[in-house]
Amino acid sequence: MMLDMYIAALVAVTIVSLLSLLGAVFLVMKRSIMTRLMSFLLAISSGVLLGSAFIDLIPESQELMGDQALTLVVVGIIVFFTIEKLMHWHHHIEGDHAGETKPMGYLSLIGDGIHNFIDGVIIGGAFIISFPIGISVTAAVIAHEIPHELSDFAILIHSGFSNKKALFFNFLSATTAILGTVLVLSIGSFTQSFVPYLIPFGAGNFLYIALSDLVPELHKPHQKLTSVIHILAIICGVLLIYYLPKE
Repeated sequence: MMLDMYIAALVAVTIVSLLSLLGAVFLVMKRSIMTRLMSFLLAISSGVLLGSAFIDLIPESQELMGDQALTLVVVGIIVFFTIEKLMHWHHHIEGDHAGETKPMGYLSLIGDGIHNFIDGVIIGGAFIISFPIGISVTAAVIAHEIPHELSDFAILIHSGFSNKKALFFNFLSATTAILGTVLVLSIGSFTQSFVPYLIPFGAGNFLYIALSDLVPELHKPHQKLTSVIHILAIICGVLLIYYLPKE
């Protein structure tokens, strides 16, 4: 019976990881069309990241850790600021070239990798409790991952990744969910002991990417109607997270 639960958990988390390939829907678009849509996709992505941080990750981490969680949110922001500074410094030393990949893309991959790892731990822990709970939690994770994965793909494209490269690295980042499930099935108590620290840290990552990298892109000169649509798109991104079933 226990072996069946392990297999079910691995199948479930593999399905979740494959959602990262949803970005393939953009591959059928011409690059010119995708470029025109990009600012709206970035606005929705900003809303998804902000909603995930404030509606899901921070409240969940405060339940687990109390006010200490907010300290780790700040640590997550500072760490990502430091990483981006180092990337910019490296680009300055090496020389800046047109078409070079923006650090935002790599930051998104790191933040998403942490988030997916946490999802994997949650799925593995749920299946250990019972099969029905495992299925319920997996369904909730899938509902959250669909807007996340599409947003992540849009961020990678905007950062300068090619379509195929964005799809590959987004999938690679998603496989950390499988790692999380394998670890919790193998050494459950040890894995679950440090996950509470990753949740607020991941929230800080999402906040930094949304407010430092994505929102400034939306502040570039646009027509009034475009700016209004950006505001509505951000709100839609937040509402997507708000109304989706909780994990």
